[in-house]
Amino acid sequence: MTNLLDLTGFRVDDVPDVSRFIDRVREFAAGDLEAAHFWVVAAGPTDVRHEDHVELEFGVSTAPGVAALTFGQRDGQYVPAGGTNEDEVDYQLAGLHPSYLPPGAEVPLPDMLTALEEFLRTHQRPTSITWVPAD
Repeated sequence: MTNLLDLTGFRVDDVPDVSRFIDRVREFAAGDLEAAHFWVVAAGPTDVRHEDHVELEFGVSTAPGVAALTFGQRDGQYVPAGGTNEDEVDYQLAGLHPSYLPPGAEVPLPDMLTALEEFLRTHQRPTSITWVPAD
């Protein structure tokens, strides 16, 4: 099986065992990270312009217990209403490509894991998070 955390992005259908994948992300977050990492997981049609195509960006910070989330769909990008970062934060796409996540993207790790699991199971915007438009 491909280690999905070695990829920059993947689809929900690429995750055969959601519980095992969540455990793997939790283990990764507990490691000694030199840089914050994030990944993109997509659901719906493969055409990113299609109105039913959605993406969840999820990440883990170098700060213990801190994670990140954004949700994208055709009408825009969303962050958790309770996100804690006031400015953009530096995360690396799969640890390879420097990037920035918007203000409000950072949340406690357990909240990110719950939302990620919900997205992987439902292929819909997680309802465990209250979402607001990203700045």
